[in-house]
Amino acid sequence: MLGRFDGQKIDLSEVHRFSGMEMRLDDGPHWDLNRLLEEIKKGLQLALERCAKIDSIGVDSWGVDYALVDASGELQAAPHHYRHPRSQRGYDAFPTTPSEMFERTGSQVLPINTVYQLFSAGKEDPSVIATSQRVLMIADAVNYHLTGAVGGDLTLARTSGLLSLDGKWDRSICSRAGIPLGLLPPLTQPGTVLGRLREELQLELQLHNRIPVISVAAHDTASAVCGLPLRTQEAFLICGSWSIIGREVRQAITSEDARLSGFGNEGGIEGRQLFLRSLNGLHLLQKLRAHWSRRVGQEISFAQMSDLATIASARGMSASINPSDPAFFDPPDIVAALTRACPELAGCTNDDLGTLALAVYRGLIEDVAESLLALERQTNEPVARLRICGGGGQDALLCQMIANRTSRIVTVGPIEASAWGNIAMQLIGLGLIENLAAARIVIEKSADILNYYPQK
Repeated sequence: MLGRFDGQKIDLSEVHRFSGMEMRLDDGPHWDLNRLLEEIKKGLQLALERCAKIDSIGVDSWGVDYALVDASGELQAAPHHYRHPRSQRGYDAFPTTPSEMFERTGSQVLPINTVYQLFSAGKEDPSVIATSQRVLMIADAVNYHLTGAVGGDLTLARTSGLLSLDGKWDRSICSRAGIPLGLLPPLTQPGTVLGRLREELQLELQLHNRIPVISVAAHDTASAVCGLPLRTQEAFLICGSWSIIGREVRQAITSEDARLSGFGNEGGIEGRQLFLRSLNGLHLLQKLRAHWSRRVGQEISFAQMSDLATIASARGMSASINPSDPAFFDPPDIVAALTRACPELAGCTNDDLGTLALAVYRGLIEDVAESLLALERQTNEPVARLRICGGGGQDALLCQMIANRTSRIVTVGPIEASAWGNIAMQLIGLGLIENLAAARIVIEKSADILNYYPQK
């Protein structure tokens, strides 16, 4: 994404979008990191065709996953995907209870957390940890590739399960996980210049200068929240592969009730904490779309699937699933998983995609509605408005159903909130915007915002 700032407004445009970074090896899902790095380089080349000079680069990514740096300084080519079975194996065998982990870290305790992945890696092949010099979260790994500088963004570190409440690597947890402290990078604050583009990349891209790379709020969730013009009595819902619902708080909430309700604290900006809960999200609709496209031999769009679900709703179809059922974590056959979980869906034919999709929609929305009530209870503050960003914000059916079910105003936008938040932190790092409050005012003036009101 290319951001231009004229002192009043930000113009944000897409330069290069790519997919297909996930790959299946014999042992399970991995990431193709080399392809990711090549596509980023291609994106920089295309950006340079649109503007004479790039003032800065900022990188955000999903959390929990990591790449190892070997003894020669090379990045691991195929890091494990968080949906790899080893994540659950590490969680099941870890010698510390979820209750104590939450008490020490305040973070959501999930089987996909980095700590459980690393623990599993060390148990299953000790040489992997022993021969590595660093572990870097994905955005940190990209920054390392771009600059050669080693740093660990605080917002990403908060997803690892290795960071204590005081914002430092937790020695006790690292010891129990078998992770040498020297393997973890020094922590960096969002909004600071991490380094400059490596000389080799400068020459390859034919740049006149080595562009500064700014450490933004590198967890895409934190970047997205930065990009939303949040006010009091408002919550956020990031609608992507995961649905992440929460709100900004000044102090971490670490009660046992919060943990048992599935909430945790992640890193925000300027002393804020993000008190949130992760729910299964559009991942299920993505799998259903891909499966049905193969089944009928033609590409089905998300818009078509939404239209078919609307028709099914008008017919009075009422089936619903529980997206939190472990069967929906990574089902190899999504239709089989849906029909097993909900007998009303058994026997769906090639005309019944709308019925299946509607059952997923209803389940996702029930999760959001229940989580919203729990969020109000945990924070002792009502939510009058829910701000939505991410791909789900482009689905009018989903947004209207959420407004109707929760009886809240749903405000959508900016859709690409993580990119807006990324740009905002770069502008703060460059000294062109004073702070996050000022950045949000600029974003609200610059981006498209759409409201959905509850209907009976």
